[in-house]
Amino acid sequence: MQALDAFGNLTGYTGNITLAIGSNPTGGTLSGTTTVTAVAGIASFGGLSINTAGPGYTLTASSGALTGATSNAFDITVGAPAQLVVAQQPSNTASTAAITPSPTVRILDAGGNLTASTANVSLAIGTNPTGGTLSGTATVAAVGGVASFPGLSINTAGNGYTLAASSGALTGATSNTFNITVGAPAQLAFAQQPSNTAGGATITPSPTVRILDAGGNLTASTANVALAIGANPVGGTLEWHRPRWRQSPAWRLSTGCRSTRRAMATRWLPPAAA
Repeated sequence: MQALDAFGNLTGYTGNITLAIGSNPTGGTLSGTTTVTAVAGIASFGGLSINTAGPGYTLTASSGALTGATSNAFDITVGAPAQLVVAQQPSNTASTAAITPSPTVRILDAGGNLTASTANVSLAIGTNPTGGTLSGTATVAAVGGVASFPGLSINTAGNGYTLAASSGALTGATSNTFNITVGAPAQLAFAQQPSNTAGGATITPSPTVRILDAGGNLTASTANVALAIGANPVGGTLEWHRPRWRQSPAWRLSTGCRSTRRAMATRWLPPAAA
């Protein structure tokens, strides 16, 4: 930048000269040292940059009462891939259900502009409050700089999960926090297994059964649960022991009957507490 007299001659001006963006087609920001002191009428501005890609930028120069100047128009182009950002954040989702909308990750240049990269991007659990497992296709190739991850799910309910995105040497990204909630009742599991017991004696401790969702999380279901003999090597009969006063109800297994009929529970077994 030169400081000239009214006839266009270079002066010995030593005042401060400031550069700023004039035409700003895409809202860019000018970074670097934008005010320098002229030396013999010349001010040099090394290291200036604009972050947002776009055509038709101009720079304006000013210095006190001097008549300013405007540069020719120029373009800022998209730079090399440098960083990732989670564009579509994961949302609260039930256990084993697909996270919807599908998370997306963008590959940006150092200025935050979307690149056309087709690099592979991977998602993994970042913060894992309850030891969940991420299922689905967790590595995909970006299309036009955008990687989409449909069908991802996490099995274990918990609050405060995050997803972490990575792609080679690019600066990674971490999603906002989200929760995995307990899903609908889907399966049963023995919590207290039956133990070896004498024929006709009460099975102790009492067997308990939990009602779980598809991810193995305990539900709050109040559904009825029935017990029956599965493998029955000697034709035993499963009985519900009607308690005496101050005694807890319990299961008893009687043996000696050779019938091949499967014995069903005579009463319902309530679901176990959490």
